[in-house]
Amino acid sequence: MQNCLIILQHNGEAIEESSQRLCANLWRSVVQAGSKVDSVVFGDCPADVLKPLGRYDIKTVHQITGTPDDFYSPEVRVSKLIELISSGGYTSVIMPGTLQGREMAPVLAARLDAGLVSDCVGFSRRAGRTEAVINIYGGQYQMVCELSGYYNVLLMADINYGVLELPETGEVSINTVPVAKRTGEPALRLLETFRLPATELEIGEADIVVGIGRGIETGEDYRMMQELGGAIGAPIGGTRPAVDAGWIPFEKQIGQTGRIIAPELYVAAGISGAVQHITGVEKAKIVAINNDPQAPILRLADLGVIGDFRIIVPLLVRKLQALGKEGRQ
Repeated sequence: MQNCLIILQHNGEAIEESSQRLCANLWRSVVQAGSKVDSVVFGDCPADVLKPLGRYDIKTVHQITGTPDDFYSPEVRVSKLIELISSGGYTSVIMPGTLQGREMAPVLAARLDAGLVSDCVGFSRRAGRTEAVINIYGGQYQMVCELSGYYNVLLMADINYGVLELPETGEVSINTVPVAKRTGEPALRLLETFRLPATELEIGEADIVVGIGRGIETGEDYRMMQELGGAIGAPIGGTRPAVDAGWIPFEKQIGQTGRIIAPELYVAAGISGAVQHITGVEKAKIVAINNDPQAPILRLADLGVIGDFRIIVPLLVRKLQALGKEGRQ
C-alpha cells in the first residue's frame, strides 16, 4: 500500500477551495485504490476546520503550529516535511499547484532526490510504479509519466470534479507539531508585508473577478475593463482567447483547461459563455454583458445585460465612482 502525504492550505477559518478540490481528486483516484492518505497544514487552525477532512478518508492531519512568519521561508516548511516523511514512511508527497506549492516542490524534490511532476491531473500506482498524467496542448492530449524513484513529489492541477457523494464525516486524528525555532541565518527573511490592491489579487482568492473574452479587441477595451476592476475592487481573469490574444497570462485563464475559481461575483464582458469556461466559475453569481441576445452566457447569468460593453462599462464605472465618492463624504 502506498503512503501519501498531501499538503493543504487554509486561511485560519477554512480549508482553501483548491485544497478541497485536491482532496476530492485524491479521494476518487487514490484513496479508493487502497492507498493511505494523511495531510499536513502549516499554521494555527481550529480543530473544527480540520475534522471534516475525515470525510475524504484522510486518517491523520499533522498540524505544524506557528505564526505565518515562522513559515515564510520554504526551507522551514520543507525541513518539517522531511521530518514527517521520514517518521511516517510516506513515499508520495502531493500538493496543490499554488504559489506555496510551487515554492516547496522543487526544494523538497531536490532534498529527497525525488521525481517531480507539475500540473498533474491524476496519478495511480501500478505494479509498484507511480504513473502521473499531465494535460498537454491545451488539454487535447494527455502525457503519462512514470516516476521510478522511491520518493515522488506531485504538484496537482486545479480541477473541479463536481459534486461527490462523500460521507458526512469520518475519523481523523490531529497530530500537533510545534515549529522548530530558527537557528542561524535563513535563506529567506521577511522584510515587510503590505496589502495588494484588489485589482492585483490572485484570482483564486478574490471575492469579485472581472472576466474578459474574445470580445476584447483593443488596448482601449482592456483599459476599460481595468477601470471596471478598479471600481469594484476585482482582478481580471478570462477565457482562452483572452490568453491567446495576450491580454492576460495563462495563470489567469478560467475554465476546464485553466483555473477553477469560486468568487462570490463574476462580471463577464465579451464572453460568449462556452461550457469549458463557465465550469470555472459555476459557484459564482454571474453578471454578463453581451451584445448578442443568443449568447449562452446570458442564459446562465444571474443578471444579463444585452448591449455593447464599450458603452455600458464606462457608464457603470462612472456610477460606481460616484457612489464611492458619496460613501466617503
